[in-house]
Amino acid sequence: GFVTAGFVVGDIITTSGFATSANNGTWLVTSVAAGKIIVTNTDGTAASTITDETAGETVTVTSSADELVIGSTERSFAILERHTDIGADYVYRGCRVATMNIAAPLGDKASITFGMLGTKAEEYTVPVGATFAAATTTDMMVTTNGSFTEGGDAITYATEWNATLDNGMEAAFSLFQREAYCITNGIAVASGTMSAYLKDGTLWAKVLNETETSHVVVLEEGADSYTIELPKVRYTQGQKQVSGPGAVIPQYTFSAGYDGTTTMRITRS
Repeated sequence: GFVTAGFVVGDIITTSGFATSANNGTWLVTSVAAGKIIVTNTDGTAASTITDETAGETVTVTSSADELVIGSTERSFAILERHTDIGADYVYRGCRVATMNIAAPLGDKASITFGMLGTKAEEYTVPVGATFAAATTTDMMVTTNGSFTEGGDAITYATEWNATLDNGMEAAFSLFQREAYCITNGIAVASGTMSAYLKDGTLWAKVLNETETSHVVVLEEGADSYTIELPKVRYTQGQKQVSGPGAVIPQYTFSAGYDGTTTMRITRS
């Protein structure tokens, strides 16, 4: 039932319940049939530690198809831009996501902004008979719903949270070519800012002591949610700006580190 259950090539799956401990782990799916999944290690190397077992154990196979982590898989696509009022269409080829910013402002809609890099832009003629999906009508997520956990503790006094992922990509050009030769990869860096009322000295102490912590932000709308996790966070800077007798709301600048698996994880449910 693997096909019916929705497993596809490229999924990262986790197995548990095997009697042989080496068969329990996280794997990359390279082939899916009704009764058979073929896997490698998550980096694409052969899963040489897997061994045959006698049937009988109760085994659980979980897919992380709804989970995104920073990785090294190169994905590119084309973006079609249409101006139907003047009958002009353009296509941007070899596009990759270079940066991503997630913004959770106070009492407003949450937003995600992507910075794109492409190799070529040109005029485009849409094929006769082409159809396009209608715009979605799903309600947007707002920051009056959801939660924020800092260092494992629920924080109810934050006023703003922003996180940026920069993949460090650059367009590489060559002689006698207008379009980019390729898009080069760099080192992914996750960072951001957070504002919160100064209710006690807990957060400010982490700035002074450079204490490692973590961030988990949940955005919700009805039954839908996104969970954004930064597993290793340090506050690199803190600022207190007070103009009068009002509440003190320091702004914290943070940087996220690699925990052996990822620097940022986004889970959809």
